[in-house]
Amino acid sequence: MYSIFYDLETSDRNTVGQILNYCFILVDDDLNPIDELSGLVRISRLQLPEAGAILANRTDVIEHQKIAVDHERDAMKRIDAFLAGCIQRAKGAVSFVGYNSSRFDLPFLRTSLIRNGYNPYYRQKLMPRDLLHVVQKGYLSCEPFRAKVRSARAGEKKLSLSLETVGRALGLLDGVQAHESKADVVLTIEVARWLKREAGLDVATYEPYEGLKLHSTAGTGAVYTVQEVEYDLASTDFASEGSFTLLVCDHKRALWIDLDRYANNRDPSAIRWRSAQKNAFFVSTQASQDRELQSLARAAIKQFSGVTLSNFFQKTTCDVEQDIYRLDFQALDLFCQAVREGRKEVLAELAAPEARVLFTRYRLVAPELDLSVKANRDTFKRYVLYRYGGEMQLARTVEDREQQEGTHHVTLQDMVNSLARSKDAAAIAGNSEDLKLLDSLESFYRQSEVFQVAGSELVTSWKTAPISGVA
Repeated sequence: MYSIFYDLETSDRNTVGQILNYCFILVDDDLNPIDELSGLVRISRLQLPEAGAILANRTDVIEHQKIAVDHERDAMKRIDAFLAGCIQRAKGAVSFVGYNSSRFDLPFLRTSLIRNGYNPYYRQKLMPRDLLHVVQKGYLSCEPFRAKVRSARAGEKKLSLSLETVGRALGLLDGVQAHESKADVVLTIEVARWLKREAGLDVATYEPYEGLKLHSTAGTGAVYTVQEVEYDLASTDFASEGSFTLLVCDHKRALWIDLDRYANNRDPSAIRWRSAQKNAFFVSTQASQDRELQSLARAAIKQFSGVTLSNFFQKTTCDVEQDIYRLDFQALDLFCQAVREGRKEVLAELAAPEARVLFTRYRLVAPELDLSVKANRDTFKRYVLYRYGGEMQLARTVEDREQQEGTHHVTLQDMVNSLARSKDAAAIAGNSEDLKLLDSLESFYRQSEVFQVAGSELVTSWKTAPISGVA
């Protein structure tokens, strides 16, 4: 089976941000490179990267703008053509492999493709795989691999399975990770090659959601042991174990009940959503004979009998670019048609507003849009005030307990403050490289159309210098 390994560097952790550079490498069954697509994407007029993201991906934004040729729509056109061409070349399904991609790169890429009028599902011929899941399985099942990783973390309190740590542990990386797409893709392929050769784990074929083979036992009360990586290096165990029972499922998704949690707190927080191609779930095939656990499982299944795959999640209220999956297939098809034809009226038959919102933003980001035209400037300003004024909701719901930080997009004032703090910290540390990146980011902020259109309303103070060129 052919596989595509990929990596993205982005302007933001949230999918309302933008891809800055990308790399896709097509490999054969032996993980030998066959073809490649890589490139830079110009930062759009709607995007202001955060200081933390710039320090993480080491992008000098002013230099980036000088050498990046493609606007996002051009880059997505190239990426779409490359992915479609790989599928055609393979004459069948292609594994699509990233590192920690199920949580970040995959939704980011899908969002970017959709908002530029491309369907990212490729008739189910692009099979998402996350090498991090294979690394986790290797840590649990392969003692030589586990020993190498633990040795690389000697003296640390917490285990790390980052690409950088694993690469170093296997002798595949000297120094620090580049955080540049092509370098990271090459390293990901090398790690995958080692795991296939030494641990017998092939990322192209291994199914990390091991619960799939137990879907026939849904609702029966059968209890299984689930194993997870123990990240506390002070622990004498390298894995933790828990007891789970399967509540309900279809051919690729399921709701499992964590019986240990249920025993202590008998509420829906014990239910776990798991799905093929997205989640790792390392589960035994042998059902437990513990009668107390079986009784607990039956009680949990009875209590949660009204919980289904369709009603488990609350309807999201976040911005559509934070939950692009809210766009159903009809809306997606019509949106892609509207972008191709340049006609918003194609979307008139849709009751939900998401596709029309995306179409407006697609027009706003177009480099040919003339902001000297009052109507264009007014629409652009409304979006800027919505996003950088703190109205854009990023948490799936405002009650989202998994949202670790604010529920809304950071304000421009807070971004400016964060930039100033980062510069102070770099100056105190004498870190000239960080200062150069942050100076470049400050210049980018000040020159941006976001500042020109709405800076005076969004930023009331800037520690390092007065704001200039603000309308």
